[in-house]
Amino acid sequence: MAVKEMKKRVLAVFVLLGLISLAADMVYEGARSASGAYLEHLGAPPIASSIIGVGEFIGYVLRFVSGVLASYLGSSVAFWGFVALGYAMNVMVLPFLAFTGLWWVATSLYLLERVGKGLRTPIRDVILAEVTEGIGKGKGFGLHEVMDQVGALAGPLLFAYMLVAYGYSKAFLSLIIPGALVMIFVFTAWYLYPKIKSVEFSPKKISFKGLGRRFWLYTYSMALQSLGFVHWAIASYFLKYWGILGDAEIALLYAVAMGVDAIIALPIGYLYDAIRFKSLYIAPITTLTMVLLLTTRVPALAYIMAAFWGITMGASETIMRASIADVVGRDKLAIAYGLFGMLYGVTWSIGGFILTILLQASAIATIGYTAVTQILSLIMLMILNRKSNVLK
Repeated sequence: MAVKEMKKRVLAVFVLLGLISLAADMVYEGARSASGAYLEHLGAPPIASSIIGVGEFIGYVLRFVSGVLASYLGSSVAFWGFVALGYAMNVMVLPFLAFTGLWWVATSLYLLERVGKGLRTPIRDVILAEVTEGIGKGKGFGLHEVMDQVGALAGPLLFAYMLVAYGYSKAFLSLIIPGALVMIFVFTAWYLYPKIKSVEFSPKKISFKGLGRRFWLYTYSMALQSLGFVHWAIASYFLKYWGILGDAEIALLYAVAMGVDAIIALPIGYLYDAIRFKSLYIAPITTLTMVLLLTTRVPALAYIMAAFWGITMGASETIMRASIADVVGRDKLAIAYGLFGMLYGVTWSIGGFILTILLQASAIATIGYTAVTQILSLIMLMILNRKSNVLK
């Protein structure tokens, strides 16, 4: 294939990956926007909101499993297969929330959707890192996140409208349409880019050696950040539990968070390309700020809290992902993305349970715990930046 034609295909796949994320986010961010409020609506106990965090944990563990399995199989077909299967589970499970009136069934469906995300995310990121090499990883992941967040903004808005107009059942059923588009885009991208260089030109073996000290420093710092990062299901549950906002307002609040995420994604991507790991300082600072705002229990400040939550997610989905591709070699990408995802998920889930307990007990304790985790994260990032020129 001519070089010019290949470049066109790579660009087309980059755009398709963005459209896939856009449509997929309409589905699962729409459904997740009121997840905590929906569970409370079904009569779930407070701990149910943190059980959804277990879904994040399961999904992150499966990122590691899928990364290892895909590397072991050493096949582009296996890579694309994991992507297709994962997205199918992502977008086909959540509409079934329309048919349940039991909180434990709803929780199970939310958990199953996270399994799908776990299967496809590290492999998708390997492909994305590959097709963004020509434009810069920060810019590439930033542009992808912008498209991703357009869907993440549209999904909650659509869901909030359907919820107000028709109720929960039809709101969940409306997510079927963007779900079908996801699968069309996935198979089109597979057709255009069937051979993944990270697979085809790398040794067919699994090894955790050679990830390097920078990878571990980076992973530990982000794990500490995740320990204090309040999952949206927990935040939305307590916003309703405390009587701060209603169901539709909470869904709109999530749209605010996603809108902020979309706005900052590209600038933060450019910032990463300019100053690399120093841009990661943003995440611990915004994580602590959003917890401070949440614990005030003031309705107006809840919108500002959502904005800071969106900034934190923007950093997570853009520069945290781009960083992995800069601290390990191409042949280690699948395992690195999977391993990082698993460790991040473990700590985020543990942090979710801790924060659920603390939010019920004491605002001061919640703030103190979050402050400690974020300060430690910043210290690790400072060490990473100081040694990034010499560590291998």
